[in-house]
Amino acid sequence: MCFKKTFIVEPESERVLSSKIINATVNTLSSSFKNPKSHPSFQPWESLMASKFGLAGGIPERRVRPIWDAVDSRQYKNALKLATALLTKNPNSPYALALKALILERMGKAEEALSVCLNAKELLYKNDSMLMDDLTLSTLQIVFQRLDHLDLATGCYEHACGKFPNNLELMMGLFNCYVREYSFVKQQQTAIKMYKLAGEERFMLWAVCSIQLQVFCGNGGEKLLVLAEGLIKKHVASHSLHEPEALMVYISILEQQAKYGDALEILTGDLGSLLMIEVDKLRIQGRLLARAGDYSAAADIFQKILELSPDDWECFIHYLGCLLEDDSYWSNQALNDQIHPSKSVDYKILHLEDEAFDSQISKASAFVQKLQADSDENIVRCPYLANIEIERRKHLQGKGDNDKLIELLMQYFVRFGHLACSPTDVESFLDVLSPDKKMEFLNKLKRSFDCITSVPTKMLGQSITLFKIQELAGNMFDLSVPELDSVLPQFSSSLIP
Repeated sequence: MCFKKTFIVEPESERVLSSKIINATVNTLSSSFKNPKSHPSFQPWESLMASKFGLAGGIPERRVRPIWDAVDSRQYKNALKLATALLTKNPNSPYALALKALILERMGKAEEALSVCLNAKELLYKNDSMLMDDLTLSTLQIVFQRLDHLDLATGCYEHACGKFPNNLELMMGLFNCYVREYSFVKQQQTAIKMYKLAGEERFMLWAVCSIQLQVFCGNGGEKLLVLAEGLIKKHVASHSLHEPEALMVYISILEQQAKYGDALEILTGDLGSLLMIEVDKLRIQGRLLARAGDYSAAADIFQKILELSPDDWECFIHYLGCLLEDDSYWSNQALNDQIHPSKSVDYKILHLEDEAFDSQISKASAFVQKLQADSDENIVRCPYLANIEIERRKHLQGKGDNDKLIELLMQYFVRFGHLACSPTDVESFLDVLSPDKKMEFLNKLKRSFDCITSVPTKMLGQSITLFKIQELAGNMFDLSVPELDSVLPQFSSSLIP
């Protein structure tokens, strides 16, 4: 059998919302149409059509196969000719009309395609004995979606689910329509209906994620989160959880309610075994401890992560922040503002006494030295950036040494200056230096440039990094025309042995 059930992949930018929770839940809800083979209702067409006795939309398979072959090969004129002939023999077939509409849309005839789709929709609505299969509806949905009439596609599925209220395949199609329309309340209602009908974990998760989306968008608040928690608890009591994503959703629901102790209890209990990668589990544990205000325990957890994964820069920032008891990252405002996240801490930590600050910084420095000794210095960047970050924090506290910071930046350039990421790595650290110190750093880079490496590719990378650092330092506009003209020969000489 060669029938095709086409799935439209929406542009990623249309689904990117402004929260980690939104990103995770949208991925969960939209996974059913991002990857057809991962869709729970996806079946090989042999088995699907066998259940309909070799029929697609009530039409024998052998009559439809040539049309799809022509569409696949982009022979739309031939496909339209075959579809018209099929429609002549089956004038009351919504599927034949849907196929013709699909071909017309591919040919750029949007108005004709919409007219044919509306005729198919009218046939489905007025004839109660008409076959209401998902193949016909999904084909209509493709055309309506391409023509920017999602509401019409949703209406078709709503009508079908009204006629066949216990058909899971149709209900999943309706759910996906609501996902595309961002109709969070209707998503929740449909998912709960499917969960009551089938009792499957995935439907419960779809309902919970729909609730999270409502809460994030400012509708419902605490009452909806309590409802979501209750749904999960009831399912755990009767069926437990079987997927790591389900555990992540459970924890996020508790975290949204500031129930960090309960979330930690679940993570360290039997359900925690769903997370097979130890580092991932530790990251969640460290985050929950930090948000609960237990910075000492959180710092220990982040230290374990760094020992297992020494190049985890974000983890080091969390580790240092917990040592200094800095709650700027763990506040609700910081966690919810994922569109414009803070690049780095750029203020003085006032609540720590000088003695306590010096003690914690010394502890961090000793640990970073250990990481450097245990890691490959030519590959792992985090420990060397960590030294610079520690010195930057000292500057913010009024305890920094400009010469030491410049020396650490020089050492980083020697090791990793050939990498394309180097300029962005050091950008935030340059902001600490005064204009005069920035110029001093640039002059040192230029003087040491020729003796750093003789490998042409590395020399080119370092030349580009030096140029970008000059731009970040803000002195490019102060250079004379001859100095600017000398930049290109410098790049060229890097490639010539």
